[in-house]
This record gives sequence, C-alpha cells and structure tokens, in this order.
Amino acid sequence: MRLYTPLFLFCFFFSLHVHAQENSSAATLIRDIYSNWFNDRPFTYQECDTFFYSDKVDTAIINKVKANFLADKEFKEWDPDQAAYVKRKTRFTLEERKYIVAQLDLIKGMKWPAKMFPFAFMIPLEKVDPLLIKTDQSKLKPQQKICMEVHHFSTPIFLRNNTLCFFYLGKSNIFSKEGAFWIYEKIDGEWKRLASIYEWAVANKGKYEKEIEFFNLP
Repeated sequence: MRLYTPLFLFCFFFSLHVHAQENSSAATLIRDIYSNWFNDRPFTYQECDTFFYSDKVDTAIINKVKANFLADKEFKEWDPDQAAYVKRKTRFTLEERKYIVAQLDLIKGMKWPAKMFPFAFMIPLEKVDPLLIKTDQSKLKPQQKICMEVHHFSTPIFLRNNTLCFFYLGKSNIFSKEGAFWIYEKIDGEWKRLASIYEWAVANKGKYEKEIEFFNLP
C-alpha cells in the first residue's frame, strides 16, 4: 500500500488538532489519498467525480491492531529493495507501548468531518456496506459502480520525536475491502514503510460466495 503526494488540506485540518511539529509531519506523511484520486481521475476514473471517505475507522479493526501490537514485542522490518520482510526487527519500550495503546483507543472515538476536500463526500461507516450493496445491484454502468470506492484512514500517531509514525489506510468497493496499519520511519526527510502491525483483505461475499474473514499477512 503506497503513500501519495502531499495535500495542504491535511496540514490545515491537523493544525486544528495537533502540535505544529506533528502537523508538519502529518502533512508530509499522509501524501495523500485525495490528491492521488484527483490527479489520476482523468486517466483511470473518467466518470468518477466524487471522492468518498468514511467518517471513522472500524473499531473492530483498531481492536485487532491493538491486539497484535500487544501480542508482539517486536515487528519484522520491511525492505523495499527486496520487497520482503527481513531479519531486522523494531522494538518498543513499555512506556512507548502504553502510549500507542492509549492513542489507538482515542482513534476509536475520532470522526472526520464532512466536506474535508473539494468534490468529496463523507459516508458514515455504518452506511458504507449497505451503500456498496445498493450500488452493485443498481443499473449503473460498470464504470460508475467502480467509482463507488470508499477510503478509510486514521489520524497518525507519532513517536520518538516524530521519527516514527503509526497510520491506518484502507478502502472498500463493490469487489473487496482491504486495509493496513503500518509503522513508518522518517529517513532523510521522507517517510518510509518500516513494519506492518496488521493487514487484512476480504472478497465481497455476495460476489464470490466467500466468508468474510480478517487475516494477518506474514
């Protein structure tokens, strides 16, 4: 799951909620779902004129992230050159772990506002699945159905003087759902994926007749 180009709107939004230093890091890290959608739209999503996002991240997902984080005292690091996990591992102190757990609990109660971006529409999380089912069963053209892709993202959690960041990014559409909670490390002024805490993906049960199950990638 990749990161995207920066978006000034995130910088503005986070300035209302976090300290200035974290605000700058958040604007740099998120880089950004909306901007990517907007820039790719003329080429990939010709008929997509609305950016859909949920008001929050599913509490069940955050609970699984929390459980994984508490269960493991170290996390395999990701090597982008090898496109694989390596033997190096990231570890956290007891105080750091307590802080991350407390921040994850705060994310459960956090909600994004409506009209965060131009051409954007916020959908309450509990209405996402019914809306996707309705869209799939509608008489809309296939391209229009594909446009109904809902993005899910959390507020970033910073650690170690803003050199590490914990962030969740996911999406839902008529075919599937997926998401990943990664640790990012700031290297030479840029955020790089460091380690995965939790990843999951499911197929649309109605389309593929498969049970919806969460799973962790190795």
